[in-house]
Amino acid sequence: MAWLISRAQWFWRHNPDLQFGWIVVLLCGYLFWEAWQTRPEADWKPRVWAVPIGLAGLGMLFVVQIYQAFLGANAASTVGLALGLMLVIVANLGIVFGWPGIRDFGMAFVFILIAMPMPSAVQGPVVGGLQSLVARFNVELLNLIGIPAQQIGSLIHLPNGTVGIDEACSGVRSLQSTIMAAIFIGYVSLKRNSLRLVLFGAGVILAIVGNIGRSLYLSLMAHWRGMDAIERVHDAAGWSVLAFTAAGVILLSWIIGRAEKAVQTAAAARAQTDDD
Repeated sequence: MAWLISRAQWFWRHNPDLQFGWIVVLLCGYLFWEAWQTRPEADWKPRVWAVPIGLAGLGMLFVVQIYQAFLGANAASTVGLALGLMLVIVANLGIVFGWPGIRDFGMAFVFILIAMPMPSAVQGPVVGGLQSLVARFNVELLNLIGIPAQQIGSLIHLPNGTVGIDEACSGVRSLQSTIMAAIFIGYVSLKRNSLRLVLFGAGVILAIVGNIGRSLYLSLMAHWRGMDAIERVHDAAGWSVLAFTAAGVILLSWIIGRAEKAVQTAAAARAQTDDD
């Protein structure tokens, strides 16, 4: 894991969308510490399903390392290293603990994948799709409130200028950090996978809604106060979106957690009544 972190930290330092990578490392450490408290008893066996997984992981690491030696590191090869390493870790957990070890420790290792850079083949369509979506919603909202606007790609044409939906405004930055927060908070605070999935989906929706609101605000500032006003409020609007999505995920996890506990309490009460 330390080796993977040393290879990924370049992206965390140079890509603003991945600056939360060191936070993910700390959260992985916390998840490992929590799992270690209730770890299953070691049962060393060269299990027939674990050994092939480990060999496949070593093979992937070898191929990716050869590729990087000739062509250098990039996002796709770094993801390949991470996936190969995960296979080796799963094999080790399987040999030492069996399936209980993978169940208990798996999240502590797999969670770091959220901080890996997206390959361009994935990032391009995601960013482009988000830019188009945000621009489309903004044009519709601006027209509804009486401001003439037209979408051309990821650009919003206003009567006094053009507002561009860049990569940051598309929401990919807040989307990645929101996904990280939703997965972690859901894992530690909720017990049912279905409810964790609900929180994950709600976090994605919050991030998209927040960035639609951000770009709408910037468009309104450009229309009312001129194009120069965008630079004065751009960063503050971005931080506001991050605060909005973080607060929203925390609030939703609390509400869903309360509902889950209420259902569990009611079920326990019914079971107690039936026993009586």
